[in-house]
Amino acid sequence: MTRPAPYGPHTAGSEGLVTPSGPVTPTARLLLPAGAPEEVWRAARQAGAGGSDVAAILGMDGHGGALRVWLEKTGQAPERRDTRLERSARRGQRLEGLVAEFFAEESGLIVLDSPGTLQHVDHPHWIANPDRLTAAPDAADPDDLGVLECKTRTWRSALNEGWDGDQPPDRPAIQAHWYLTVTGYRYAHVAGLIDDDLTWWRIERDEELCGLLADAVDRFWHNHVLAGIPPKPDGTDAATELLARLWDARPEATVEVDPVEAMLLTQRRRELKEQIAGLAHALTETENQMRAVVGDAEVATIGGREIYSWRQNGQFAHARFRQEEPELAAEYTRQAPAIDTERLAADHPEIYRKYRARVLRVPSEG
Repeated sequence: MTRPAPYGPHTAGSEGLVTPSGPVTPTARLLLPAGAPEEVWRAARQAGAGGSDVAAILGMDGHGGALRVWLEKTGQAPERRDTRLERSARRGQRLEGLVAEFFAEESGLIVLDSPGTLQHVDHPHWIANPDRLTAAPDAADPDDLGVLECKTRTWRSALNEGWDGDQPPDRPAIQAHWYLTVTGYRYAHVAGLIDDDLTWWRIERDEELCGLLADAVDRFWHNHVLAGIPPKPDGTDAATELLARLWDARPEATVEVDPVEAMLLTQRRRELKEQIAGLAHALTETENQMRAVVGDAEVATIGGREIYSWRQNGQFAHARFRQEEPELAAEYTRQAPAIDTERLAADHPEIYRKYRARVLRVPSEG
């Protein structure tokens, strides 16, 4: 069964935040009650590192990493609307209650509504927004609660994230363990609704892991957020996009950089590009040998089991088709709408420039 939050009403201040009081969990106080307006919730979230932030700080989120978190916490994150991500977030929020209900039915545990945003009593920059709390129906101690993290996934995303293993996937597991770090509770559950199937795990509190997460968050918060020093960007495409959106480039503007750092970076880039080129050649050589083994067949097998395939189902060769079959190409050619970028650049140069990608070039490398 599911029940309301186990804590009574709290009085919010003028900005919606709760006046700091005693702990409502073994090590956390209530910073903001559940159901607060979104803008107030965002302000509370900006005051510390939450569960999803920890995964990003550790480089496990794929959405810009520690740099994105730093920009958000310092109020510098660029405006970005991603309708797909927003729709996914709404879907997750609306299905959260269903996941909790299914979990209560299958586990036999009592599921309690989350009290809201929690803040560690000794470390105010440690915050948690647990989806739900759990309690055993026959527990001798009514305060013996746990955390429940509710997720929804399609079967494709679940397969990519590893929802079919003996242990929960890394990101929700880290998120749940951060909530244990903040609240002081002894256990947590991660439950995921994969299309129509529910899967879940119990996580016991690991003091060593709690210490490692706390240390990572403290170093990030003190060395970067409070110090105002951005962390180095990671190598994800999301970080590249984030950097591209962070500044409006000033035409032909120059900046004097540290010569030692610049030389080290350009040398490292050159070495990596040489390694990539060498590996690309070795990869193509290996794949060509695999193609030669298959010959005019499409599938290579061992003992009747498919090992690899070379099927004729790849990208269509438009240029070769037009050259070799001009009459058919003309018959099956259709006009597609396209933006006249030359005219746009002539009529609205500033808008045209706004939507051009920033390209990193190193002249000495050709």
